[in-house]
Amino acid sequence: MKNDFKEDNNFWIAYADLMAGLLFVFILLIGAIVVKYVLTQSDLREIKDNLNKQEARLQESKEELKNKEAIVFKLSSDLSNASSALNLANLQKAELEANITNYKQLSKDLNLTLDSKDKQILILLGQLEKKDKELKDLQDNFEEAKKKVQSLGLIRQNLSQELQGKLDSNITIDDKTGAISLPAEVLFDKDSYVLKNEAKASLRKILSEYFDAIMNDPKILSNIENIVIEGHTDSDGSYIYNLDLSQKRAYEVMNFIYSFYKDVRLQKLLMASGRSFSDPILVNGIEDKNKSRRIEIKFSIKNDNALKDVENFFEFH
Repeated sequence: MKNDFKEDNNFWIAYADLMAGLLFVFILLIGAIVVKYVLTQSDLREIKDNLNKQEARLQESKEELKNKEAIVFKLSSDLSNASSALNLANLQKAELEANITNYKQLSKDLNLTLDSKDKQILILLGQLEKKDKELKDLQDNFEEAKKKVQSLGLIRQNLSQELQGKLDSNITIDDKTGAISLPAEVLFDKDSYVLKNEAKASLRKILSEYFDAIMNDPKILSNIENIVIEGHTDSDGSYIYNLDLSQKRAYEVMNFIYSFYKDVRLQKLLMASGRSFSDPILVNGIEDKNKSRRIEIKFSIKNDNALKDVENFFEFH
């Protein structure tokens, strides 16, 4: 009987130890979950703050772009006025030449004296010479203004060509805009904004070479205002759904760049934007859905100085 009581007692002691051990493991598990939750919330808040800052910078950039577009519109209007003035000068010159011809014929018909006819002809020739000089000056001013306006478009093209010359032949950029286009199906699964693990190595290599070419060339870097990562989709699905998907994909690529490219200068230039299917790739007027699903990385040019130069020209002419 005494042995039975002792065995029962040992059983309950072992049972109590087991339950205490399980309780301790349960408490550790709950603690780990709480710590992970707190850390996750902190990271999410930081990412959200960064995204809000990027949105603010993008909005400011759009406002600046609107202002520059207004300036270019004004310059185009001034250029059109200069062209009208040039046409008017040509008409006036033609009228003067016609007057001289008419006057010579009239002088012959009326049998005017040589001195009187020469005097009138000299007056008309003087007026014609003055008008020719005004016309030449106006033509020269028109050509100069035309070159200055055209130079605004050449800045991006020249930088794009210089950038292409620094890159590996396997990396192709648009020779007019300097944009690099990456197929979405290579980077993401369908309807997903999470980068594929197998795509990260090649993406890192391409982007490192692209950004190195920009960051290590003072001439290119000094002319760049922003580097924009744009997400594009095809027209399948609603515009709002695709806008959200394209925005998330653009942010995903930007976060990936932040993870390996630590140059602060680049981080200040980077922006992310989702375009939904607002800019499709068309082939013979028909949307190419495979090419439309893409990530584009492009840069905007600091053209403030060029715009100011053209503005000053029109103010003084």
